[in-house]
Amino acid sequence: MAGEKPLGIGVIGTGAWATSFWRQAQSCPDVQVVACWNRTAARAEKFAASYGGEVAPTVEALVRHPGVDAVANFTANNFHRGPTETAAAAGKHVFTDKPIANTMEDAAAMVRACQGAGVTLMVGHSTRYTAWSRALKSLLDSGRVGRAAMAEGNMSHSGGRTLTEKEWRWHRGEAPGGPLMQLALHIFDTMHYFFGPPRRVIALSDASLLSSEIEDVFVALLEFESGLLAYVGTNYVSPPVTYIRIYGQNGNAYATEESITLTAANEEDRWDPKTEEVAIPDVNAYAAEMAEFARAIRTGTPPETGAKEGLLALGVVRGCLLSAEQGRPIEIREALGEAASLVG
Repeated sequence: MAGEKPLGIGVIGTGAWATSFWRQAQSCPDVQVVACWNRTAARAEKFAASYGGEVAPTVEALVRHPGVDAVANFTANNFHRGPTETAAAAGKHVFTDKPIANTMEDAAAMVRACQGAGVTLMVGHSTRYTAWSRALKSLLDSGRVGRAAMAEGNMSHSGGRTLTEKEWRWHRGEAPGGPLMQLALHIFDTMHYFFGPPRRVIALSDASLLSSEIEDVFVALLEFESGLLAYVGTNYVSPPVTYIRIYGQNGNAYATEESITLTAANEEDRWDPKTEEVAIPDVNAYAAEMAEFARAIRTGTPPETGAKEGLLALGVVRGCLLSAEQGRPIEIREALGEAASLVG
C-alpha cells in the first residue's frame, strides 16, 4: 500500500477512548482523520485540534463529507448500530470499537447493513493486535508449548468503583455484564484467535460489591469447538490485572502485557522444568488495527476482526449472561440466535 493516498476517516465519538486510540493510531500512514463528530461540540473541536479534520454538525453530515471514505465509531456500546447503518447507506466502510453491539439484534442488523451495501465492517478487538498477544500466538504456532491441554485468562480493574449514575457504564441496559462486556470480551476474542471458535459456556456472576446496576464479577468456563477447555475471570473492583496462561504438553506459557514466560518440560526430570523469558516485539496495536482496516478495504477481503469475530465474541458474552441467569450451560449458537447464520 506504499504510496497510496491515506483513507479519509470520520471519527464518531471523540471522548477519552477515541483520544487515547488516535494518539497512537495516527502513526499509521494508511489513514487520516478528515472529520469528526461528538454530541458535545467542544469535545469534537478539541479532538480536531489534536488530530485534524473538520467538525461535522451531525453524523449524517459526517458521512456525506466528500473526504470521508470510512467511519470509526467510538461511541457507547448501545450507539453502534445507528451510525453503522447510516454510514453503510452512504457507502462508507465502518470500524466500530468493541463490542460490535450490546445485543445480537443490533449486531446482526449492523452486519446485514454492511453486507448489503458492500462495505467493510471491522470490529476493534484491540487486544489480539497487541505485542504480547502476537508474541504468544507465535509461541503457540512454533510448537514449543505443544498441544494445549487447558487455558485461563483474566482481565480486571477497579474502574467500577468510580462509576456514577451519570455514566453509561453504571447502567445494566447500557453496559450489560459490566466487566464481562467491557473487559472479559477482550480475552474471549483473543482466545478465539489462539484456539478457534467457542462452542459453549457456563458462567456465574456476583453483583454485591458495587452500588451500580451492573455485575461486579463474572467467572466463565468455555469449551471450544476443538474440545479445549478454558477459564476466564473478570471483575470491576480489584487492582488491574491482565493475563493469559496456557498449559501445554511441552510447556506452560504465561503472558501479561509486560512479559511472557515459557516453562518448558524437562524430559530428563519432569519435576525440574526450565523457565525462560520470551521476547515481545515492539508493536503499536492501534496503528496495526488501522493498517488492517485499510488493507481490508483496499483488497476487498475480510479484516482479521470482522463481522464473524465480532458476533462470536458477543455471543460468548450473551451466553455468559444467559448462563448466569438460568444456571445452565449455553451453546454459543443458542446465544447468537438469528445471527448464527451470519457466522457460518
